[in-house]
Amino acid sequence: MGLSRPGLWALLLASAVPAAAVPQGHGPAYGLSTPTLGKGRWSVDLAAMRRVVGTAKSLMLRPMVSHGLTEDLQVSVSVPVLLDVAPGLPGARGMARMPTTPDVEVLGAWRFQRRATGVGARLESTLYLGVDYPTDAVRAGARTAPGFVGAAVTGYASRTVYAWIGGLYRRYLTVGDGMPDHLGDVWMYTAVVGYRPRPFQHDYPAPDWRVFVEAVGEYSTKTTIGGNVQPDRGGHQVFVGPTLLGLYGSWGISGGPVFPVHRRPNGSQPRETLRFIVNVTHWF
Repeated sequence: MGLSRPGLWALLLASAVPAAAVPQGHGPAYGLSTPTLGKGRWSVDLAAMRRVVGTAKSLMLRPMVSHGLTEDLQVSVSVPVLLDVAPGLPGARGMARMPTTPDVEVLGAWRFQRRATGVGARLESTLYLGVDYPTDAVRAGARTAPGFVGAAVTGYASRTVYAWIGGLYRRYLTVGDGMPDHLGDVWMYTAVVGYRPRPFQHDYPAPDWRVFVEAVGEYSTKTTIGGNVQPDRGGHQVFVGPTLLGLYGSWGISGGPVFPVHRRPNGSQPRETLRFIVNVTHWF
């Protein structure tokens, strides 16, 4: 079952701490992005994730606590809070920095390249590496085991225009020898373009809103259960949709829907018709 109390208590504690009015580490909802927290800064996220796959629907909350070890090195921990998750749903990444699966995830980010190209404009590249620990013993008929996730992203950010491209890979370990279980691997690629409209190109205390168009491609391999490869698992999907990011002082809110524009399943599994995310962030 999901872990809820540690993340929710962390959110309540962070809300009571005075925060500086300079949020960092913000980005799009679904796509990989390059920003990291400043040295010594903290952030707490609370994301609500909705999926609709055929007639099955799921709703999950994920609290995430992040800390900036240096200006370019960050570590995050997120935990699942399962509200309404239908059994047997195919695994998916959902948010680039938080999975939609019931895993506890520890994720490190290293912004290894940062080059200024003008006033408030820069080219950046960031690497991510993390571990996933499933909180369920069996998932969609397969025994679970810990796994890892790695990603790389590069892009451009200014005071008005944003663009990032990146890729991610997630793999779980195999359980058993003679009759092994193995959850399918996931390859994900994302592309994001964003714009900060002129009325919001002002510093705090003015509100700051940005609009993004996000594209998420996802290729999943077939799952193995008891040594048998499952024919109706995995495939290739591409989702596209508009999202918003709003910043005010030490608070941020982001999210929106993405819809499938391409689908090529490995079998006859039901069609996923919607993903929707709302994420609230507090920096301190």
